[in-house]
Parts: sequence; structure tokens; C-alpha cells
Amino acid sequence: MTGAIVDLSRESLPESFATEILIIGSGSSGATAARLLGEAGHEVVVLEEGRDLIGAERTQRDAAMYDQLYMDRGGRASHDLSISVLQGRVLGGGGVINTCDVVPIPEGVLNHWATKYQLEDFAPDKFEPFARGALEDLSASRIPEDLINVANAKLRQGAEGLGLRGEVMMHNRVSCRGLGTCLIGCPIHAKRNPRMVAIPKAIAAGARVLTRARAVKISKANQEVKEVEVRALDPRGYHEHGKFTIRAKIVIVAANAIGSAQLLLRSGVGNGHVGKNLILQPQLPIIGLFDERIAAFDGIPQAYAITEFEEEDNPEFGLWGYRIEAIMGTPGIVSTMLPFTGAPGMHGMAQYDRMAASLLLAPDRPSGQIEVARDRRLTIRYEQRPDHQQRLRDAAENAAKVYLEAGAREVLVPTVPAVFIRSAKEAKKAQEISFAPATAPMISAHQQGTVRFAASERDGGADLDGRVYGTKDIYVFDSSGYPTTASSHTMTPIISSSRMLTAKLLTRI
Repeated sequence: MTGAIVDLSRESLPESFATEILIIGSGSSGATAARLLGEAGHEVVVLEEGRDLIGAERTQRDAAMYDQLYMDRGGRASHDLSISVLQGRVLGGGGVINTCDVVPIPEGVLNHWATKYQLEDFAPDKFEPFARGALEDLSASRIPEDLINVANAKLRQGAEGLGLRGEVMMHNRVSCRGLGTCLIGCPIHAKRNPRMVAIPKAIAAGARVLTRARAVKISKANQEVKEVEVRALDPRGYHEHGKFTIRAKIVIVAANAIGSAQLLLRSGVGNGHVGKNLILQPQLPIIGLFDERIAAFDGIPQAYAITEFEEEDNPEFGLWGYRIEAIMGTPGIVSTMLPFTGAPGMHGMAQYDRMAASLLLAPDRPSGQIEVARDRRLTIRYEQRPDHQQRLRDAAENAAKVYLEAGAREVLVPTVPAVFIRSAKEAKKAQEISFAPATAPMISAHQQGTVRFAASERDGGADLDGRVYGTKDIYVFDSSGYPTTASSHTMTPIISSSRMLTAKLLTRI
């Protein structure tokens, strides 16, 4: 069998065909499973709703790249528009559009899952080989000092001045040239992500990858051979233009915590836990404004994190507290986060080269759910809890002090109304943030939950092998199975757990 990437927007569609294993989603989970299953000699087909966008097609232009690389063109949001939900829609998934952060599941979280949730395969000693394999897949390394740009250095300077613990982060870049456009795809392919590692190896092992292929319904979930209805999309991915059916013995759903639950709900597959226990891990930006030129867009956007306030082994929640991480986006996304329009908005963006920004990352408890209407319309329902709001206020207060310590003339918390902080004493203004709906530009990049792994059908939507309860050989292998927040960044955890679940599947087929 010869592997290939087939673009369904440009190829004639079959009425139906069959495969042994069908994987829905080509990101960190799906690509990893496809590679390992293909290398073990199994027949594999992968479906990806996006297309393969590589090289010069990654133009580094905001409008075109958000349109083609992100789900809903970057416009997906929670039900009350309070949280922008960022998901990849491209061959390779979220690893194509992230900032390359390599943060494994902390040992404290693994112990928490193994003891409180009876996820015995996540016990640190059992999970270690799969976590190590993920780091090898990613060519993970500590970001070298000569690639830490001025914005990240300012965050470190302020943290060290206040005696706060922090770290230079790990990443999965090789031969990075510091273009700074990580969020809209690296045109030189410096990211050692699933598109550049697992996908080529899966194809070499014979896997077929169908792009512009939207899975809309799974039928015959309890039978030996399942049927998946697939709709082909046009070249831009705007419209469906045809449909066909794929028959498979094994179906692995790896479409992100939101997409996986959406497909199962649309198909009427699974129990009452499907779609519940959604974790969005909403993040709030904060901006230090300097008199000197910072040029945070030049170089690696996210290289330093303040970890002083992060808990990795909270007895009730696992990962808790918060961390502060430097970040920078291209002008398009930065402008959408400033709480100004008209002339004030122009004035704000005129300071783009003097901004040093951070994201405030606070793990959340499961606080939402996925709903699918009869017309297939998706609703991401989420209620931010008071304890999450308070940790973000505390994070904003401390981040403001850090930037002022590093020499910022003022710090902007881009809420409505905007909060300006010009001295350490004024940092307490952050405690006044209300978090009323759609007043804070929060983003979610690490969705988890929705088909929780559990030893009993009473407690979750999938068993310890990832098999969806009530089905025969339909699995979820992505972050939808996580009972709590795995890490501050989920690429490495997802690759690790997909490796573990795939290894278990290979012992049974």
C-alpha cells in the first residue's frame, strides 16, 4: 500500500471505500497514532478538514493565514463571546499554529490522575517511556540564550528583580530564524511538529491522508464495521461539495476536545458524559509599555515563564495556581485584543514596537460543555468560575509589578474599561477587573475534557483504553479524555498520551 496526501477539493470522490483503521484529525494525537499504527503494518486512513499548507503558502499575512489555518477562521468563541477558542484546521493541527512550547505533564498531575481518577496507565513510572518518546518526536530542547529576545528578557529581568522563580522554556524548533510569526505558521518549517515528523513517517508507512475531508457522522457504532459519512470541502474550505462513506473496523477520533465531542454528539454515539467537563484554560493578556524599542515580534515570541505561583501537585485539582509567560502576536491578533477603536486604537497600535506582552495562564476546573443542535450548529458553553477569575486578577497584579520592575512606563490590562497601572502601588487596580461577559480578551488554546477517561461508565465517557463507552472499537485518543488540566501547554501531553493509547491498542489488534 502506498501512502499519500489526497486533497478532496481537487480530486473526484469515491462513493465509498474501506480501511482497517480510520483516524479523524491529523494533529498531535491523530498524526502520532497514524504513524505508529502504520509502522506496525496496519492499514490507516486519516481525515483532515483543513488542507496541507506548507512553505511559501504560509505567507505570514494575518488575514490569509487565520482564514486557512484556524477553525472558523479564528472566529470561534464561547457562547457569550467571552473567550476566543483557537483551534487549528490544517494538516498537522494545532502544532502548526502554536508557539512551540514543550511542557510535559508534571509528575504531580500524573499522580493525581492515577490516584484520584484511577487512570493507572498515567502513573509516572508507567507513563515515562511515552513522555520520553514525545520529547524525542519533538526534538525538544531548552531555548538557547541567544534566541531570547528583548521582550522575554524584560519579563525575566523583572522577575529576577522581585525574586520570583522562572524558567527559560523548552521548545520544538530546529534551525529557527526568529521570524516571530509562529501563530500563523512557520514558513521555513523550523517547528518539529506532527506535520513535519509524524505525518511524513505515517505516509512512508503507507497511511493515506485525505485533506478537505469533514467527518460529519459515525454510524453502526456497535458493529464490527463502522461507517463514517464524509463531506468534501472546496479549495478554500468554505463549502461542502460532495459526500461519501468510509467503512472501518476501528475509528479513532482525534479532532480536539471540542471537535471530538461535537462529532460523537452529532452521531448520537456515547453516554451522557460526552460533551461535559469541558476545560478551556482561558488566558488573559497583559502588556508592558516601554519608552524604548522592544520589537517583541522579532525572534521567538514565548521563551520565558514565571513559575513562582504555579502548583503542580495541588491535592484537589492537580495543576493549579497560575504562570506568567511572555508572548507576542502579529499585528492582526494584537489589534483585536486592545480595548480601543478609532483614533485611540491607532494610537495603541502605534506603540506596537514598544510592547512586551504576557499571557496569564491559570488552570481551570471543568467548567463547560459542548452542545450540538439538530442543524449541526455548535455551541461552546462555558462559565468562568470565581476562583479562576481571582487567580487571573492576582496574576495581573503580579505581572504588572514585574513589568514595572523591568522599566515599563505603564502596564495595560486590556479589559473594558482598560486598566492602566503606572506604579507598584497601583498594581492593586487589577483586583477591580470584573470579567463581565465579553469585557476581557481571553483566549483558549488548550481545550481538554468532554470525553473523560474513566474506569467506570458511571464516571466518564471513555474507558482506560480510550474506547468510547457503548461502542465497539470507537476510541478517543486526544485531550478530550483528560479529567483535569494536563499542563500549561498540551502539545506534548497529547503526543505522550496518544503514544500510550496506541501502544495499548497494538496489543489487541
